[in-house]
Amino acid sequence: MIPSATRIEEQGNVRFRISLVFILVLFLVAVIIARLFQKQIMQYDHYKVLAHSQRYREEKILPARGEIFVTDIYSDKKYPLVTNKTLWAVMIIPNQITDVNVLASSLGPLIEMDSGEIIRLVEENELYIPPLKHKLSNGTRKAIEELNLSGIVMIPESYRDYPEGIMGSKFLGFVDANGDGRYGIEGAMNDVLKGEYGKLVAEKDILGRQITVADNQVTPPKNGKDLILTIDRVIQFMAEKAIKEAVESHDADSGSVVIMDPKSGGILALAEYPTYNPDKYTEVSPEEYDVFKCMAVSDAYESGSVFKAIAMAAGVDAGAVAPDTGEFFEANVKVDDYTIWNSERKAYGYETMTQVLENSDNVGMVWMMDQLGEEKFYEYLEKFKLGEITGIEIEGESSGIVKSREYLPHVDLVTMSFGQGINVTEMQLLQALSAIANDGIMVRPTLVKGYIDKNGREEEVKTKFEGRVLSEETATELSSMLISVVERGHGRQAKVEGYRIGGKTGTAQVPLKDQRGYEEDKFVGSFIGFGPVDNPLFSMIVRINVPKDVIWAESTAAPVFGKLAREILDYYQIPPDGDWAKEQEKIKEEMEKEKLKEAMKLYE
Repeated sequence: MIPSATRIEEQGNVRFRISLVFILVLFLVAVIIARLFQKQIMQYDHYKVLAHSQRYREEKILPARGEIFVTDIYSDKKYPLVTNKTLWAVMIIPNQITDVNVLASSLGPLIEMDSGEIIRLVEENELYIPPLKHKLSNGTRKAIEELNLSGIVMIPESYRDYPEGIMGSKFLGFVDANGDGRYGIEGAMNDVLKGEYGKLVAEKDILGRQITVADNQVTPPKNGKDLILTIDRVIQFMAEKAIKEAVESHDADSGSVVIMDPKSGGILALAEYPTYNPDKYTEVSPEEYDVFKCMAVSDAYESGSVFKAIAMAAGVDAGAVAPDTGEFFEANVKVDDYTIWNSERKAYGYETMTQVLENSDNVGMVWMMDQLGEEKFYEYLEKFKLGEITGIEIEGESSGIVKSREYLPHVDLVTMSFGQGINVTEMQLLQALSAIANDGIMVRPTLVKGYIDKNGREEEVKTKFEGRVLSEETATELSSMLISVVERGHGRQAKVEGYRIGGKTGTAQVPLKDQRGYEEDKFVGSFIGFGPVDNPLFSMIVRINVPKDVIWAESTAAPVFGKLAREILDYYQIPPDGDWAKEQEKIKEEMEKEKLKEAMKLYE
């Protein structure tokens, strides 16, 4: 029997439907497989983390931040400069509160918060409210706990404490709200001081509460190391007092002093004014944020004539000149299209190189630079590591600016010899000067004398030698030249009777911003020096920015150096130099003889 056309058509429709259903089923199966592949394979890590977070609660365990200590020369005691203190934050958990009105009215007065505001926060947040108040004292914590109200949680928080107040704040820096060091040594040594977080992994119930009987995992934190600084507590106190008095007496914009052991590189004191309180750093307005920077390392400047000591050292060491090399000099000299004057605007006539430093004669330095030459000068700039950071442990150190030799006009070369057209930091200058004091060997400045881990083990930091930059003979000759500057030149205010002190003054103009030239009525006074020259215990740089009453560094920076030098020598109980002591004894004997003669006359 032959099927009818209608039956054939119906059978075709059935097969089509079956095929369509089969295709749809295959498509759905493919989609399901694809989704399963996506969820179980491609997004495995995501859902694993999600499932873990639903079942477990992870919390960071804060490490104890390292503390910072200083010492003095008369005891083994370590004086805390920065320590840690525990204060408290209060947090409430809404779903654990039994009576919100009682809680708000009881808690509010203790944390100085409106009870209505507490109620509002509870009503708007079902599970969690961030801490209502931070930095609560132990007394307040105990008072809150005595309320014995459910839903209140006290959280310990660690903060920095400063037993010596603002002492050292410019090299210390501070710790921000996230527990990270900012500025100073806190910023530079943050990884060492901060340590490493620990971790608590705790199983929680459906309400998010920790299951105390569950198998919780704890990874303990690695606490930060304590730092022992090279800072001498007594010398730091002297320096802070001296620079504050100088800035205020001259109505200056600011001032800085850095004192260093030239043999080890250890910074004995670093003081600046104005300063700030690191315990209240949040009270400093954004317009005043520059106060956080340590000027001695971050603010490179045209240092003026103090740089002559470094340039002259290069000339003598290279054999271009000697201390007694002499020449006749006028009041000015023309270089390219510029006329360079000495500060007194008078001709000194015949001068030796020692007298060039004594008189701080720019014209004489130009002549010296012509003898030395560009190639040799830049060779010594590299030896002294000018244009590089010193590596001291203070955040934000500047490398300064040394002009490239390429296309360098001759006038720019010679003006660098007296500290114009080259930007250096105080720390770079002090490092270079200390090489002269240290028989020609340069060491790296450092603030860190040693480390203490949380087991009490101490690790000493060794001196980092940067190599020989001058011969021992050159260092001796330069030392004698710098003594002459203090004894006979513009550095007399830095003199300490009975001791051989070497040093150099420098008064520099302040460059105009964004254009060539200098401010007419703004100056920076600096003095660098060291002593006692025969066995240097300290090298020092003093900087006074824009004094309003006097211009010259011999009246601003040099007296600060002299005052501190005297105090340091007294502190170390260093007796006067032998020759001076003998001379004083001779004078005393002569006076006694004269007194005896007068007495005999009266008797006769």
